[in-house]
Amino acid sequence: MNYNDKYIVELARASIFNSDPALPIKSLDWDYIFIKSSEQNITGLLYASVNMLDEKYKPNIEMMQNWQKIMLATFGEMNSRYNEFLRINKLMGENGITFIGLKGCILRNLYPVPELRTMGDLDILIPPESLKNTEKIFKENGYTVKKDAFGIVCKSNRAYWEIFTTTEEEMRVSFSKWDALFFENILFTNNICSLEPTYFLIHLLVHTGKHCLREGSGIRNLCDIALFIKKHKEHIDFKTVEAACKEQRIFNIYTYIINAIDQWFDIDISNITVQYKNTERFVEYMLLNGVFGKQGNTMVSQAAKHEDDSIGGIRKILFPTVKMLDYRYKYLKKCPFLLPVAWVQRIFSAIFRWKYSFKQMAGDIKDAVEFSEERIKWLNELELIDKE
Repeated sequence: MNYNDKYIVELARASIFNSDPALPIKSLDWDYIFIKSSEQNITGLLYASVNMLDEKYKPNIEMMQNWQKIMLATFGEMNSRYNEFLRINKLMGENGITFIGLKGCILRNLYPVPELRTMGDLDILIPPESLKNTEKIFKENGYTVKKDAFGIVCKSNRAYWEIFTTTEEEMRVSFSKWDALFFENILFTNNICSLEPTYFLIHLLVHTGKHCLREGSGIRNLCDIALFIKKHKEHIDFKTVEAACKEQRIFNIYTYIINAIDQWFDIDISNITVQYKNTERFVEYMLLNGVFGKQGNTMVSQAAKHEDDSIGGIRKILFPTVKMLDYRYKYLKKCPFLLPVAWVQRIFSAIFRWKYSFKQMAGDIKDAVEFSEERIKWLNELELIDKE
């Protein structure tokens, strides 16, 4: 892990706690730091700390001006997105629908300036029986609505929502139990519904663990977890959290994360029982790619979403399971034996509908396989995959 990477984490730490960053002891590659901040979707977050530095340590004026411009644009976008969240929250409440806010739309309020916490989309959990009315509300408010495997996706020029009716995408083991537990452990704050701290942390850790094992997870997730534990530590049952991480097979990742927030963010973990681990390589792994792994290649994304790495890379990409395709090809639910038909339909759809050439496909498959192989090396080196 090079010094520039270490200083990125230091800048993030200083920003989330609204403190002065440690002064750099070596010369920094500010171009590298700026590009990495963009990949990690923490450009505004890092600017807040960089701007606190003495002039002799800062990047050149041109870069600082560009950085500030991006930060202000991000602030405007995040503020607009959250206002839309509040508007829909009010509409849903007026229609008797309680939804549970997840991830960024709740975590943002832990940051010294909420807009420092970027949100690509808005994630909520609703009871299955509320789906029809929820779909109606979003359509009436100018959203296009599409069903997916775990709920609906709603898009407009104001926001992108992922609306779940189940925790199955995250809580792969005993998801029905977790569906019930989440709705039994809700917390209302200022007319916004989220989860009680223990269960919010469980969801956050499992979500982060899922991405660590698949396409990769960014440093922003560590910032979220550090802030959340610092704020709610006295109200979290860590024995329940530990048991959930073991059940969901992310206990090794949980151990790294708890050590990382101690070693890099100075979070007191004295009341959390975990084995000591040096986390430098783990944090380096989190900094390797974007906030949720390598971006811009749908084939990479598809390859990373498969858990069984014993299957060849190309097969994993081109031949997904019924469960991954039945929301798009409805006939698979009634006739799963038609899966080979769906594979062919999917490939030809990619080629003709999006004018996706065989050359492009071959290149993306090669990149996806290389990325998958690199990811598996990291997972094995760090022993991130829990054994059965």
